[in-house]
Amino acid sequence: MIDCEVLICGLGPVGQLLALLLTDLGVSVIAVDEADEPYPLPRAAVIDDEVLRIFQAIGLDAAVLRDAQVQKTVTFVTDRGKKYEVLRPAHGDLGHPPLVSIHQPSMEHTMTAALDERGQTDVRWGTRVETVDRAADHVDVYVRPTAGGRSSRIRSRFVVACDGGKSFVRRTLQIPFGGSTYSQRWLVLDGLIDKPLAKVPHPHFVGDVKRPTVSLPMSPGRHRWEFMLHPGEDAAPFEREARIRELTAPYITDEQVEFERAVVYTFHVRRAERWRAGRVFLAGDSAHLTPPFVGQGFSSGARDAQNLAWKLEAVLRGAPSRLLDSYEVERRPHVTSMQNLAVRWGGVVQTANPAVGRMRDGLIGLAKLTGVLSIIREQVKPLPTYGHGAFAERPAKLPFNRSVGSLFPQPERIDVQLGNRWSVVADSPAIAKAWRARGVASICSPVDPWLRANHCEWALLRPDKFVYATGDAGDIAAAAKGLEGLLGASLGSLVPNAPAPSSPAPESAAAVAS
Repeated sequence: MIDCEVLICGLGPVGQLLALLLTDLGVSVIAVDEADEPYPLPRAAVIDDEVLRIFQAIGLDAAVLRDAQVQKTVTFVTDRGKKYEVLRPAHGDLGHPPLVSIHQPSMEHTMTAALDERGQTDVRWGTRVETVDRAADHVDVYVRPTAGGRSSRIRSRFVVACDGGKSFVRRTLQIPFGGSTYSQRWLVLDGLIDKPLAKVPHPHFVGDVKRPTVSLPMSPGRHRWEFMLHPGEDAAPFEREARIRELTAPYITDEQVEFERAVVYTFHVRRAERWRAGRVFLAGDSAHLTPPFVGQGFSSGARDAQNLAWKLEAVLRGAPSRLLDSYEVERRPHVTSMQNLAVRWGGVVQTANPAVGRMRDGLIGLAKLTGVLSIIREQVKPLPTYGHGAFAERPAKLPFNRSVGSLFPQPERIDVQLGNRWSVVADSPAIAKAWRARGVASICSPVDPWLRANHCEWALLRPDKFVYATGDAGDIAAAAKGLEGLLGASLGSLVPNAPAPSSPAPESAAAVAS
């Protein structure tokens, strides 16, 4: 007897988000975590517009933003104290602010409250995973109450491990977790403030070669500092009140600050050797760890959750199982690019050699004079595109040339009209009608700039809003046939009004373009 369709091991923010996405798709979910409640202290500091768009898909974007602070600029301060604007995330194409500071416990409270309100996910706090036993058509996971008691079995069609960098599930499956650990340690301070810091109204990266520093406004009423520790320095004195006050004094005027946490972290750059073992998947920190310098830790995990959720539902409803191979095919290169960006920016910030610091500051000044800095600060984050995966055709080699494989923009919150299913944006009523006749939800946007820029009359979007196919009126039949091959027997449930497939789609018809 199957207890659930998907078992989620780990109820951190990625596990919570995945549970909500799956629940809203009608998938039966059990989620377990050995803790008795969500972690009460802040860890992740920022999210981006892609993640807010995912929250929009589950109706929580407004609630998350209520406990957050939009950041409109980011400053780098040279070793001599000169300030440069290095990032200007004031607007984006996805319908949300591109950079937002969060209070993770508040964000998690929003998600867990939504799970409780929906009342469809079986959430089991205080439950430890002890054994993972894989079979051909299911997974048996044996769990035990953390407080003690008898072991019990949960039988699930699929398991997703969201249980963090020390993932028990990943270790049980003996999946190597390769990569490296930063030699530098960082002191992280979280403070409660009575008003915003006048000297640090937005994120500052301070390139002081004597003590590289990050100063970041968090959600309203909170501020974070990060100070690099040099090799050989004893961490213990840095966690004492007197030293904390000494380090933060240059950033504080008349504001009152109460420190709620001081902890020393060592950052990692790691990726699991594989993210799938049969019916078990890794997501978030269990699959990859990223340094915090560009705030992409939780954001990368949130993208994992959205990418995996709709594919799990499709396979559970009859799509060829090979569709699930595209999860890692799509997500791993994007995660790697985010890790590389974090490492590069971390190298800029962590410079402790005075000569290298002078060279760095000179190059930033030169970039400012030549206009290069203006280009970088508008386009610093890699484009949200996939070069391989579940698409009608292989995406273009260069990211900036991609239409298929790219994340469709969201002018005027069109996702509200499109919903969380397969959908089409068309440039004429006739095209929209032709797609509706094939059962696909369609909207007409006759002056859509994306369609015009990519010289097409329609774009067929996956549930995660990545472009599966594009074309004109003559290409509709071929794209619909490709969709039939991708979804197979699940077509009728995922595209309810679609015509019946002309013949059963074989396993090999699952389109994972490569």
